[in-house]
Amino acid sequence: MSTTPDIEDALVTFTLSRKTVRWHATSNLSILELAEQAGLKPDYGCRSAMCGTCEVYGPEGDGPQGIFICRSKPATREVEIEL
Repeated sequence: MSTTPDIEDALVTFTLSRKTVRWHATSNLSILELAEQAGLKPDYGCRSAMCGTCEVYGPEGDGPQGIFICRSKPATREVEIEL
């Protein structure tokens, strides 16, 4: 994930809810905003990656830390998130 995307669009799959949606760079939506548009209700507190309540992981984990969906945007054309 990235806070500044270098791609024009991506397919984002929310694995726990089994929803896949297309993200477009022109929309400038964060993963949190994209999830909300898809009808999901992820936890969040501050929308600035300060509180940590929106941290999520990919299906196999995303390294030692997850991502903060309130600020993150896809950095690859296919993204899977446990949400």
